[in-house]
Amino acid sequence: MAVQKTRGFILRREEIRETSLLLTIYTRDFGKLKCISKGVRTPGEKFISAYDLFTLDDIVFYERKKKGFYLLSQCELVNFFPEVRSSLDRLSYATYFVELLNYVTQLGDENFKLYELMLNCMELLSSNASPKRVSRIFEIRLLTLLGLMPRLKTCVNCDRVLEKGKARFSLSSGGALCERCFAKDRKAQSILAGTINFIRDIEDLPFNRIKHIKVTKRVGGEVERLLKSFINYHLDIRPKSMAFMEKIGV
Repeated sequence: MAVQKTRGFILRREEIRETSLLLTIYTRDFGKLKCISKGVRTPGEKFISAYDLFTLDDIVFYERKKKGFYLLSQCELVNFFPEVRSSLDRLSYATYFVELLNYVTQLGDENFKLYELMLNCMELLSSNASPKRVSRIFEIRLLTLLGLMPRLKTCVNCDRVLEKGKARFSLSSGGALCERCFAKDRKAQSILAGTINFIRDIEDLPFNRIKHIKVTKRVGGEVERLLKSFINYHLDIRPKSMAFMEKIGV
């Protein structure tokens, strides 16, 4: 591979040897890459802004002889997202975004829409928008782009259109059940019509419209519980950042 230039988010940073870093970067043009950056830190140094989690950087890289890793020859900071780093709540959610994106993507699997989602959500998180609402937007759009979103427009069992206020959510089936199919999962729980409407809107509307959507505290709480349970159950992951946010109550 010739020398390549792109823009991307730092998803993970690992220190190797005394002066080098192994970086996982989600890029605009190449998907997720693992890059080695040599001689960029001094022993004992703890903070290098361009190489920190969720920074947005312009990078130049080329392929090593050993496949699977690339050599990073240049890394120029584009956005450090200082507004996010100045708030523990927002910092926690941004860390969750990069951790979740890293979990669900494969190396070299290019997807510009995932890059765009990360960029849009980081910019929204840098505003005065509710971090919880931004997180729900990120989760819903991420799962939708990956084809993993719970089915909430029609019954997951029989395909019938769901009647307002007459649906239950089946975690094991991965979607909502209509009234006729409740017996398919006795553990299925009732779901608010507002929850279904909110999730549908986030899935379907353009980003410049969904950022203005507001929900009641009750609906917001149910959406959070539903998505958290779904991610843990179907993706079989529990990000460390999620446990930390539960611990500090954000």
